[in-house]
Amino acid sequence: MSPRLTGARLTAVDARMFWLSRRLASDQFLLFAFDGAVDGPSVVRALLARAETVADLCVRVRETPAALDYPYWVPRSPTPDLVRVDDTPDWQGCLDRVAASTADQVDATVSPWRLHLFPAVTGVPGGSGVASVAVLQVAHALADGARASATARALFAVDPPTPAQPPAAPTGAIAAALGVLEFPARVARTARRARDAAAADRDRREATASGRLPAPPVGRTPTVLSRPASGDLALRCLVLPRTALSGGPVAVTVAALTAISVALADHLEAVGAEVPDDLGAEVTIGIPPASRTTLARNAFHVAGVDLHPGVEDLSRRAEAIADSLRDRRRRLDHPAFGVGDRATEAVPAAVIRADVARADLEAVPTTVGGHTVVSSVYRGASDLMLGGHPVLMTAGFPALSPTVGLTHGVHGVGDTVTLSVTTSAGVVDPDAYATRLRHAVERVVECLQ
Repeated sequence: MSPRLTGARLTAVDARMFWLSRRLASDQFLLFAFDGAVDGPSVVRALLARAETVADLCVRVRETPAALDYPYWVPRSPTPDLVRVDDTPDWQGCLDRVAASTADQVDATVSPWRLHLFPAVTGVPGGSGVASVAVLQVAHALADGARASATARALFAVDPPTPAQPPAAPTGAIAAALGVLEFPARVARTARRARDAAAADRDRREATASGRLPAPPVGRTPTVLSRPASGDLALRCLVLPRTALSGGPVAVTVAALTAISVALADHLEAVGAEVPDDLGAEVTIGIPPASRTTLARNAFHVAGVDLHPGVEDLSRRAEAIADSLRDRRRRLDHPAFGVGDRATEAVPAAVIRADVARADLEAVPTTVGGHTVVSSVYRGASDLMLGGHPVLMTAGFPALSPTVGLTHGVHGVGDTVTLSVTTSAGVVDPDAYATRLRHAVERVVECLQ
């Protein structure tokens, strides 16, 4: 098979994301606000013209019959139906509309993206008057947080990107035949790579036992937050100057995690629940390009980070959280993870799809990886424009899951950073929690600066 055809085929990791999305909502919503109202029809035309030059916005998924091979990315042109114009006039109403949109996941076989445009919105934080809001909805199979952010930057950048060559893919029948022909080689490759992965895992266990590698995180005690969404989905945003979280001795992500640790503990106490000593967050950690062993669009791991609620001094707590995050990254740097990823990529498509179909998504676990999910992405300089208006802020909203009823986003652009909250009314009172988070940020900023 030619390199171009291979490059168009979804990797096992991305295909798993694609198949799992049919059972569990996972679309990403990347929100950007701009300082000025726009004319809907003219901006839609401009956005569609720009989308024609953005490679990841000119594809869709085509499945291979009977999963005899992995699905393929095939070309498709952006069309007007992919942009939905909404006349909701106020900021919280805009967030409510985005929350409602999470129930309408994209079908990546039609298009892996959709854009929601709010041409005139009042009350946007930092705006000088009426603003506009654009929300890029992206299937997780298409991109992880970093890649989706790069796609959004290409869509809103002043200068258009260099158009990329569209992917080449065999017909469905040929793809199925190639999958059948490749099956024996895939089985042999899986066995060989599985042996390599087992050897790498032994080295990892030995390094852990000797203290050269941090120990893996252990399962945590579930709390009232460790349950699926109930009631209407709710989004809240706290927009801050980036210097509020970056001026101290720790990074923005660590400062945000420290504030989240305070808000979580305050919330649990307020509802009469015990604050577990092992309070923690599942944090997405990107795989550096030099460490990647596959071509997966989703190049990240999720790591359980300790939030140390028992450390009363918030400066010391921030240092302890930074140490925990550093340990998780050190452990993920071990080659065993990359070798394991390569082993997964060799597995035949039908095996991965069957594994997704069998997964029990309703089982009640005795332990959890974290009590919330935190996704932190800096989306670059504030040189983005919509209809001639500069970007004000950006936000993201990590999806909920059956064991996580409250998630947080930490997303920055230029000199602003937004802490977002995603939950549901039956799990957390969103307004009360947003107030606790704001107070927690104030406490953390005071201690760290």
